Amino acid sequence: MISVVIPTHNRSDLIQRAVKSATNQTYNDIEVIVVSDGCTDNTKEVVEVLIQEDKRIKFMEYAPAKGGNVARNMGIAAAKGDYVAFLDDDDEWFIDKLEKQMDVFNMDAEIGLVYTGIKAIYIKEQVSYISRPIYSGDLSRIILLDNYIGTTSTVIMKSELLNSCGVFDNSFGAMQDYDLWTRICQKTKVGVVSEPLINYYNYPGNNQISQQTQKYEDAFAYLSEKYFDLYSKLSTDEKKIKTENIFFLLANKAMRNGSPKIARKYIVRALKNRFSFKCLLYYVISFMDYKIVLTLRSRMTNRYKS
Repeated sequence: MISVVIPTHNRSDLIQRAVKSATNQTYNDIEVIVVSDGCTDNTKEVVEVLIQEDKRIKFMEYAPAKGGNVARNMGIAAAKGDYVAFLDDDDEWFIDKLEKQMDVFNMDAEIGLVYTGIKAIYIKEQVSYISRPIYSGDLSRIILLDNYIGTTSTVIMKSELLNSCGVFDNSFGAMQDYDLWTRICQKTKVGVVSEPLINYYNYPGNNQISQQTQKYEDAFAYLSEKYFDLYSKLSTDEKKIKTENIFFLLANKAMRNGSPKIARKYIVRALKNRFSFKCLLYYVISFMDYKIVLTLRSRMTNRYKS
C-alpha cells in the first residue's frame, strides 16, 4: 500500500482537487492522509465530505500552524503503507502517476525513491512549461550539486528509508525537501519517470515559501554546515558548479518576487564564481517581462544541464 501525505494550510478552495487527483489514481491500493496545519478556514468540512465518498481518506489536524515540515512528519508517523508519497495541497497528479512509478520500483529492487517530470503552471503569467528530469541510479554525489529531484509532489519512496534516514528537518525554513533527498540519496538508488506526471501550480500572492529569498539563503547556509563532510569531498569544479546553482536558484526567487535588480546581483556572483552561458543568458533576460523570463528560462533549464 502507498500512503499519500497531503499537508494543507487554508487552501479549502484547492484541497479537493489535490485529494481527488490521489483517489482517482489507476493504482488504487492507497491511503490518503490530509494533515491540517492549523487551518482556520473550512478545510475540515471540505475533507469530511470527501471522506464520505472515499473511506481511504483520513484527516488529521492541530493548531496553531507549525509549517509544512511538521505536517508532513505527522502524516509520515501515521502512514501504514510500505511506500510514502507526498502531494502539496495546490498541486495535482496525473491519473497514472503512481502506477508508472511503481513500475519503476518493480524493475529494480535496489531503487528506494522514484521521482517524475512536472508541468509547471504559472497562473498569473498564463505560462506553462514541462521539465523532464534525466538523473537516475546512484545520485549520492550529484545531489550535492543541486536539487535535481525537485518538489515533494513528484516523489514516492519506500517507508523504510524514512526510518533509516530520518524525516523532514524542522530546522529548515526552506529547502527541507532537498535536505531529505540528500540524505536518502546516500542510502539508495533513485529511479525516474522523465515524463511530466504532476501539474505544479504557482499562484501569485499566496505566501508560498518560494517567494521568500532570505529563507533560501539561510537554508543553504544550514545545508553547508550540516553536510560539510560530504561537500568537502567534491572537486574544485564541482564546488563551483554547486555555487553557481545556488546563485541561480536565488536569482530565480528574486525574479519571482519582482526584484530583478537583486536577481542580477546573484547572477553576477554566479558568473564571477564560474562563467556559464546559462547565467549569462539569464542576466540578459532578467531585463525582460517575467512572462518572457519564464518561457526562456524553461528552455534554458532543459538545454543547459550542469
